[in-house]
This record gives sequence, structure tokens and C-alpha cells, in this order.
Amino acid sequence: MASGSTLEKPTYTYAKSLENAYKVNWRIEEVLGDRQFDTARDWLPANLSGAAAISCLNEEEKRKLTHIEMGAYANLFGFVEEFITPAIVDRAQSAGQDEVVAFEALTNFAAEEIKHIEMFKRVRALVDEAIGFPLALLDNEREVASVVLSKNIGAVLLLIEAIEWFTQLHYLSGFKDADALDPLTKAIFKAHWQEEAQHANLDHLEILKVFGAMDAAEKDEAIDDLLGLVVAVDGLLQAQVGMDIQNLAQYTGRTFSESETEEISKSVLKAKRYAFIESGVTHKNFLETFTQVTTPAQQEKVQTALGALLSS
Repeated sequence: MASGSTLEKPTYTYAKSLENAYKVNWRIEEVLGDRQFDTARDWLPANLSGAAAISCLNEEEKRKLTHIEMGAYANLFGFVEEFITPAIVDRAQSAGQDEVVAFEALTNFAAEEIKHIEMFKRVRALVDEAIGFPLALLDNEREVASVVLSKNIGAVLLLIEAIEWFTQLHYLSGFKDADALDPLTKAIFKAHWQEEAQHANLDHLEILKVFGAMDAAEKDEAIDDLLGLVVAVDGLLQAQVGMDIQNLAQYTGRTFSESETEEISKSVLKAKRYAFIESGVTHKNFLETFTQVTTPAQQEKVQTALGALLSS
């Protein structure tokens, strides 16, 4: 990560973010309607799936793995939005009396996250219907949200911004031009991408505000808490990988050997770590914010810890 800790004037504004949010606002019914997933197509793009690298699966089984992975991917978005919403509501409530536009932009942000949670609940039901059984998925989102929200607000906002930016990257680099991908999947994540773009901008503004009011000790605490949160995210991903293999066995009717299980686990975990950790913390826009609010020593600490995690 590049060095630099000066809090520069942000290029985003609350007013512009709110204006853009109103332009792209959508209803769940407009996205999902009465549509269904096409099981003859992949549901997750190659750069977010572990399927292609797995030698013990045939092409049909690899396609089915993308169905399993997309179900988990969508669930994880609804999962993290359970803590994003109250965190942003709290930021809105902390806005000063002269920050009316900031309050409006942040409350709209929170309302959109609530809508996303509901959409992903409906997506999970559609996935279960398409594959013929209920996927085993992480379901302790309220407990996790409570833990996340107990941490330093700077750490929470940095984690949220990484999530918002990787959402942008995933759609543009994976879903957008993947013509062979299931059309409903593309529609879901296009809609999600459209609203999350404004959220990323607002995160940037709030991070500058929060870190600008911190002393050195509070900033150190934020960095330590951020690293703890990333480790916790990795633990969730590892737990979901185990469920993915369980789901795939049921979906394909196969029993996987120890070596096959190890191969699938390794590839799927690598894909999930890229999707939910690496693609966020290495995104150039996240790094621009991060280097504005941290010292070179803090940046090195985070980079070293992330390197060890992602190579394990």
C-alpha cells in the first residue's frame, strides 16, 4: 500500500451522491419479477468462481458448482448488509444540524441496504427452487452484526468501503460482459452495482470525517480492529466453503473423496478470498482512501497481515 496520511479534500459530495441515487433507484419487482434462474447456464462469472480450476469435476458439475457459489455469494451480500445498515443509520444520526444533505444521503443509503437485504432473501428462495433443495448457508448474520458493530467505527467504515468497492469491481469485471451467464443473475448484480456506487462514495466521505476526528491511539485501534474483522470474514468464508461442498454433493449426487474434497475446498476458498477480501482491499479507490487516513507504518502492518492471510 502506498504511503500518505494527509486528509485531503474529497472529490465526492453528499449532494451528488444523493442525486445519483435518485436517478438509479429501482424496485425489487422490477429486477426479479416472475423470472427464474436458468440451470443450463453458469450463475457466477469465472473470475469469482473456483469451478474452472477443479479437475475432479466434469463440465456439468462445474456449472452446478457455480450455482452453489452464486447462492452463497448472494447470501453473503445480504449477510454483510445486516451490519452495514445500522452502521450507516448511526452515521446519519451523528450528522450535525447543518448537515441536512448528508443526513438525507446517509438515510437513503441505509434504506437501499434494507431493500438489498430483502432482495437477497428472495434470491435465496429462487435459488433453492431452481436447484431443488434449500442450500446450507451462513445464517448467524445478527450475531455477526453485533460483533462488527462493537468495533472501532473507523474499522467498520473501512470494511464497508472495501465491500462497496469490490461490488463495483465484480460487476464491471465479471458480470457485465459475460454474455453466457444466466440473465437473471446479471440483472440482480447490475441493480446491486448501480446503487452501491453511491454507497462507496458516501463511505469515503464518512471515513475522512471519522478519521479526521481521531487521535493517534484511536487510529491504531481502528487498524487493529480492521485486521480482526478481516480475519473474522475469512472464518466465515471457510465455514461457507464447507457448506458449499455439502451442497454440491447433494446437487450432483456424488460423494467426494478426501483428495477431491481438498481440491474443491482449496479452489473455492481461493475464489471467495479474492471476491470478499482481496478484490476489496486492493481496489485502487479503497487504497486512495486508506492511504489518506493512515500512516506508512499502519499501511505496512495491514499489508503484511493481509499477505499472510491470503497466502495461507
